[in-house]
Order: sequence, then C-alpha cells, then structure tokens
Amino acid sequence: MELRVSVKQKGAIFEGKAPEIINKAMTSAMYEATELLERKVKDLTPQGVGGAKGGLRSTIQSEVRGPGTPMVKGIVFTQSKYGEVIEKGRTAGKAMPPSGVLISWIEKKMGLSEGEAQRIEFVVRRAIGKHGFKTWPEGAGMFEDALAENIFNIEKIFNNYGFSIVAQLNA
Repeated sequence: MELRVSVKQKGAIFEGKAPEIINKAMTSAMYEATELLERKVKDLTPQGVGGAKGGLRSTIQSEVRGPGTPMVKGIVFTQSKYGEVIEKGRTAGKAMPPSGVLISWIEKKMGLSEGEAQRIEFVVRRAIGKHGFKTWPEGAGMFEDALAENIFNIEKIFNNYGFSIVAQLNA
C-alpha cells in the first residue's frame, strides 16, 4: 500500500497579491469611515446665521491620505479658523476675536447695516473676550462627539473589510 500526499501552493497569498488586496480593502474602508464621520460632524455642527449652506458647516470636509498604501489614513477637518473655537468653546478672559471677523455675523444676527455693525464690532469682540461663549461653555464638540458616537460603526466597517480580505486571500 502506498499513500501519497501532495500540497500545491496556490491562491492570492502565494501569488504575491496579498499586499494589493489588503491595501485596496483598507483604502475602501477608510473612505467609508471618513465619509461617515464627515456626515456626522456636519450634523453636530451648530448652524450659524449663514444657515446650513454657509458658515462652519460648509467648511467641514474629509480626506484620505496614502490610498492604496500600508500607511492609509483618513481625516475629517475644517480649514475655518473658527472651527477649533466652536469645537472647544471659548472661556472668559481670553483675547478678543480678530478685528473685522464679526461684522457680517453682527449684521445678520442683530439686523444692522454694515456701517452700524462696524461701529459696534469692537464692543462685541470685547464682550466675547471678556465673557466667552455662554451658549457652549465647553464647546460644541462636534468632532469629538461624532467620533465617540460612531466608533462602533467605524469598527464594524473595518471588520467587514477584514472579512473581505480573508475571503479574497483564501479564494
């Protein structure tokens, strides 16, 4: 009696396709996760006098850096200089906001002309510097809260892509 066993190495992992499969899946997962977070941050961002289409909410965006590489990362951010102030709040006793930045807000919020807004802007800036924001003593926390509320959804996204990777490597 003779028993023979032969093992053939075949499949994506033995053909050197593993890095490509993993990088592609992780990039897709990162795009999905950052798009989710961008939507959630926008939902949590206070709507200013500019409405939903203007203001801080319209400046929030997401980006995936290093797609298709082992160092893929996703970020959700705003380039607005007010993003951090709204996120973290403004405590009393800080410096006044820069000159000129509140004029359009004063016009819309208080229903004043541009000239009237320019005349009282210093007083409003000084009050903000002295008293901070009473509305958000600890900030709106839209970035922090969006991540905290969705961490399990993000883990689920990456777990699903992990299962996809295993299936492709075993094919």
